[in-house]
Amino acid sequence: MTDLIDCAATETDAYIADCIRRQRKPVEIPDEDESGRYCLGCTSKIDPRRIEKTPEAVRCVPCETVIENMGKEKKGKYGR
Repeated sequence: MTDLIDCAATETDAYIADCIRRQRKPVEIPDEDESGRYCLGCTSKIDPRRIEKTPEAVRCVPCETVIENMGKEKKGKYGR
């Protein structure tokens, strides 16, 4: 039973941390015109399927992956 409670507490902590992180993240305004939305990282056109799945996307998948990986590296080996 303790494992189930620990697991739920860990998931709750992760959810709360994610909510706080999202609130602190600066708002980025998409670069778009009538022909589509462009990546803030490399200026290539963002795939419309990505925008459909993630309407707030301001970077293409490769550039967003780089940004996310940089964030993980800052936390260190143990996620701290």
